[in-house]
Amino acid sequence: MYYQLRMATEEDVPAINAFLEKGQAKGGVTIAERTAFVVMEDADGKLAGSLGLEQLNEHEGLLRSLVISDKLGQGHIVSLFQSVQTLGEKRGVDTFYVVANHSSSHDFLALMGFSLLEEIPDSVWVSTHAKESLGKKQAVVLQKKSS
Repeated sequence: MYYQLRMATEEDVPAINAFLEKGQAKGGVTIAERTAFVVMEDADGKLAGSLGLEQLNEHEGLLRSLVISDKLGQGHIVSLFQSVQTLGEKRGVDTFYVVANHSSSHDFLALMGFSLLEEIPDSVWVSTHAKESLGKKQAVVLQKKSS
C-alpha cells in the first residue's frame, strides 16, 4: 500500500490525538512553535503513523508520541524517523532524545542510531511530555547525535 509523509497542521490535531489514544498513548497533542508532527497517511488519507519533535533548546530535541498502525512495516517507521530527524536538523537540532517505555523498542532504536543514557540530561526534564513518560516503570532515555 502507498503511504505519504507530510507535516501535520492544526487541522490534524484532533485526528492525531484520537490516533494516539487508540494506540494507548496519551493524547493532548498541540502543534506549537517548538513542537511539530510528521504524519504518515495511506492512499485514502487515513492516518497510519505519527511522530512528533519537541525542540528542547537550540540544539536538542525530543522525539515523542510515536504511534503507528499495525499495517506499517519497519521501512515505513524508519522513513517516519528519518523525516522527523531531517526536520529537526533543519531547525538546528543535532542531538535527539527519545523516552522508551518498552524494552522491545530498544533494539529498533539502536538500529536507528540511538544509545541508552545512564544519566538523563537536564534539558530533557524541561519537557512535560518527557516528565510524564519517565514516570512510567521501565522508562529510559536514549540519545542520537546527528552525523
